[in-house]
Amino acid sequence: MADRARHTRLAAARLRLGIVLWLVSWIPFPIILGVSGKGRYLIWGVQFVIGAIGLVLAGSAFFDAVKHLGWKRAPRALLHALVHGDKESALPV
Repeated sequence: MADRARHTRLAAARLRLGIVLWLVSWIPFPIILGVSGKGRYLIWGVQFVIGAIGLVLAGSAFFDAVKHLGWKRAPRALLHALVHGDKESALPV
């Protein structure tokens, strides 16, 4: 039982972290900071990598849910896990 709760917490954390990283990758830091030239491209490259990591983290939680719950029930379960965390076991083991 403790294993299931830990896995559910980790899946919810992966989902939340993935979404946060993906959203952060969309913030236009070069424009906000006034960076131009090679620095701008470097920041964009780092933001692209951060966004890709976020998609991998959130995507892995989503595909685990689809595998266990099916396509129809997975989005609702993941939304519940995103909002409420592990109060109920919305994510599969």
